[in-house]
Amino acid sequence: MELTQVTDLLAAPWFWLAIGCVLLVIEMVMPGTMMLWFGVGALLTALLAWLIPGDLPWVNLLLFGLSSLLGLILGRNVWKRFLSSSEDSDLNDRGASMVGQVVEVHRAIRAGASGSVRVGDTVWRARSDESFKVGSYGKIADVDGATVVLVKPDDA
Repeated sequence: MELTQVTDLLAAPWFWLAIGCVLLVIEMVMPGTMMLWFGVGALLTALLAWLIPGDLPWVNLLLFGLSSLLGLILGRNVWKRFLSSSEDSDLNDRGASMVGQVVEVHRAIRAGASGSVRVGDTVWRARSDESFKVGSYGKIADVDGATVVLVKPDDA
């Protein structure tokens, strides 16, 4: 491909429109938001190439690079700050997601000794500085490995 063919291609609005659409389709298939900003940059470049026709291939290339970079930097910061839910921070940490739950004692716990509690459909080893009878309820204050640490619930 000759240099004149490359410059003609970079000046054509349809080229940037096609690149933008391809990048947005890739974004839909891939996780994350990386390709979104490059796709938006290509679509902005297509709009500029359509509004200001002419041989501006290097200006188009520069606009694509700058708009993609700006979108990447600003977009990812906005995404992290406003759109990312802090509630999902414990999504893959089952122990951290159990803290605060009130659970039923499955096997009695004497102060300083261990017993067990039922969390959902699973029985977990439990320990506490307080005593709990079978069938009573305790609140999970912490998770230490495969052991939950219980305290008396607030309403007890």
